[in-house]
Amino acid sequence: MKVFTTLVLGILVCAVVALAAIYMLVPNTRSGTHSIMLNGTLDDVWTVYTDPASLPEWRTSVTNIENLSGMPGQRRWTEVSLHNVRIDFQETVFEAPSRYELATVSEGYFTGSYSAVFEQIEPGIVRGTFTETISTTGLRAKILAWLFVNPKTLIEEFARDAQVEITRRAEQPQAQD
Repeated sequence: MKVFTTLVLGILVCAVVALAAIYMLVPNTRSGTHSIMLNGTLDDVWTVYTDPASLPEWRTSVTNIENLSGMPGQRRWTEVSLHNVRIDFQETVFEAPSRYELATVSEGYFTGSYSAVFEQIEPGIVRGTFTETISTTGLRAKILAWLFVNPKTLIEEFARDAQVEITRRAEQPQAQD
């Protein structure tokens, strides 16, 4: 019985030390900036990146957009993911077609921001420079973010899906006036 008690106590102490190390060593705020080349015109890229209503149609991780309201540049909405993660968005900068910024929050997990700057570098090629920042709220959120959230990966996954949509829209026949 003494060996069992010692083993359980040892495991408990290790778990507490591990949690304390994560809490102290993992920063509350994580940020990543990444530039990606996108095929398309500046207007085509802008249109896809600033169209939250269409996200469930082309963004693989988004199942629904709820409560979309406001005029472009002042819109708010809630994005629901495949895993039922809910993130609230609010547009904070809307400088068509070059700069787009959002404030983000997932209640009980994080607050953050998203910035996109678009630049036509040659015909048919747009450079998007994206910055994703999250600040976690509490130990549970910090552990989940440390394990599952990489700002650069989020940027790359969104750009991959957006490029498919930019290409799809450009290939659609244009309506005649």
